Amino acid sequence: MLLRITLRMLSLTDEHGAVVEFTPDTFVIAGYTGRDRQVVQQHIDELAHQGIAPPHHVPMLYPMPVDILTTDAQIAVPTKETAGEVEPVLIGIGRTLYLGVGSDHTARDVEREDIAKSKRICPKPLGRTIARVGALDSSLDGIALESWIDGEAYQRGTLAAIMPLAALLELFRKTFTATNFVLSCGTVPLLTGAFRFGRTFKAQLRGGPLHAPLTLEYAIQGD
Repeated sequence: MLLRITLRMLSLTDEHGAVVEFTPDTFVIAGYTGRDRQVVQQHIDELAHQGIAPPHHVPMLYPMPVDILTTDAQIAVPTKETAGEVEPVLIGIGRTLYLGVGSDHTARDVEREDIAKSKRICPKPLGRTIARVGALDSSLDGIALESWIDGEAYQRGTLAAIMPLAALLELFRKTFTATNFVLSCGTVPLLTGAFRFGRTFKAQLRGGPLHAPLTLEYAIQGD
């Protein structure tokens, strides 16, 4: 069942400096979205060895409460073992589509119990700058995704490693009817293959058809 919770209006800025204000009615996180299905299966197998149950579908869509979306510079998390992941984010506002950068900040110690819960109990930071999207075509594959934890490189890859955003949007629209939505589209592998937990997280999308990087930076306050 789709979770719908009243949310305050989000205020973002497009690539021309214009303020874009909207209230999302649907927020979904897409998981296991790697374009190489063999790599995705290897990841699922690795998680299984850690006691994390495999997804019911690949890719998997996780409906989230919209009130966990935030553009705040600091988030409070429920456990010490949480970490972000850089993700391209499609934002639909009426008939206009934007690309942004977000972080699927997740409680890693809760994943063994319930993956959806591990995502739901953490705020989901969203970068304040977005870019209007024309065609969701192969030119987007040239966009680089990068993240850092406490200033140290954590992830690096391109959208070519993720399912085409057009395919993810089509999958989303087969399941959800939404006027204003946020669709987080998956991530790229960790540089070390191991989760790290820190006090700051920074991420960006750059290159390809983007005129300027889309950035996100926030501090993490835990117990």
